[in-house]
Amino acid sequence: MNRLLALLALTTLGACASAAPVTNLLVNGGFESTTVANGSWVNASSIAGWTWLAGPGTGFEVRNNVAGAAQEGRNYVELDTNGNTTIGQYLDSLVVGATYDLSFWYSPREGQAASTNGIQVFWNGVQIGDTLTGTGGSGNNWTLHDYLVTAQAGRNLLSFAAAGSSDGLGGSLDNVSLQNRVPEPGSLALSLAALAGAFLLPPALRRRAEARRAVALASTLKRDAS
Repeated sequence: MNRLLALLALTTLGACASAAPVTNLLVNGGFESTTVANGSWVNASSIAGWTWLAGPGTGFEVRNNVAGAAQEGRNYVELDTNGNTTIGQYLDSLVVGATYDLSFWYSPREGQAASTNGIQVFWNGVQIGDTLTGTGGSGNNWTLHDYLVTAQAGRNLLSFAAAGSSDGLGGSLDNVSLQNRVPEPGSLALSLAALAGAFLLPPALRRRAEARRAVALASTLKRDAS
């Protein structure tokens, strides 16, 4: 009976883990908080979650269906407004040493050369990955980019900077997400299956399996020592 109850608990845990919603730890990752008329854009020094950190002029552009459509929702941002600009978001509640999944969508500006379309991403002031760029075609051509980042103690900073020619024409950014890292469904299923198998084994067989694992571990340690 106890083994059956344990198996049911593990099954419930697996179902809950699979169904758990994914939460974006960033505020306004899709830049949708700003009201922008269709076919227009606004220049902003700060919007919900995001702050202009560096660059000429007075901020960055929030666009709605200008020189291409958003990857999701209505809005996206261009960082080369009056010149190459940096924006960022501070995070004060991350767990020190924990690893997080960072993702976002990038597009070169339509009709512009790769030399003016660069965007760089930084985590706590250190660039991660290569500079993203490309030659713009017709409209936006969005590509997804994923990274793993580790939280430091205290405040953390995610930032994006325009790179290349500082000429008021540059790459675009949308749908930025930072999430707690979770096991892949396959890994989680295998782990739960192993636990379920251990609980279902009769006590005698479970003790034998544990003894075999102990012997194998001792043998491995002995080889390493020699």
